[in-house]
Amino acid sequence: MIKMFAEESDLVSARSAIKDIFFLSSNGTENLSKDDKEVFFETWSGFYLDSLPKQVFLFKSNSGTTVGYLTGCYDSAGAAALYRRLFYFRGFNKYYQNYPAHFHVNCHPDLRGRGIGGQLVEAFIKNVAQRRLAGVHLVTGAKARNRSFYDLHGFYLQGKKTFGGKELVLLGRNC
Repeated sequence: MIKMFAEESDLVSARSAIKDIFFLSSNGTENLSKDDKEVFFETWSGFYLDSLPKQVFLFKSNSGTTVGYLTGCYDSAGAAALYRRLFYFRGFNKYYQNYPAHFHVNCHPDLRGRGIGGQLVEAFIKNVAQRRLAGVHLVTGAKARNRSFYDLHGFYLQGKKTFGGKELVLLGRNC
C-alpha cells in the first residue's frame, strides 16, 4: 500500500524506518561518524521529509511496516535550498524546464525485485501528471546498478556531467 508521509499518524516512526532503509541502501556510509551520518541523511532525505512531506511516498507492507520510500520535489528549479545542499543540482538546471520534478527512491534491500520501487515511482509520476507538469528526472551514476531499473520504467538519458571525477547522468521521463 502506498501512503504519503504527511498522512502518517506516527511521523517519528516513519522517519526512523526511512532512515534505516536509507542507510541500508547507501554505499560508503559505514565508516561515517554519527554526526556525519546525520548530515548525510539530512542532505539526501531529511530535507524532503521536513520541507516537502506531501511529496514523499511510503510503501507499507501488509503489517503496516514501511519497506520503501520515495522522496520527491515537484519544482526542482524553485527548490533553492537544494541548490545549496546537492553538489550536482546547479549542473543540471537546464533540464528542469522539461523535467521539473525529481525524486529519489529506496527499498529495503531484502525486498528488492518485488515491484515496490516501481509502484512508488509510478505513484509519484501520476501525481506529477495530475499537476500537468512536463516530466520527471533523476540523477544517478553513469554506471550505477540502478540504471536498468530506470530503463525499465521509461527513463531516458538526457544529459551527462562529471563532478569530482565521477560521471553523473540525468535521466528523464515525460508525463
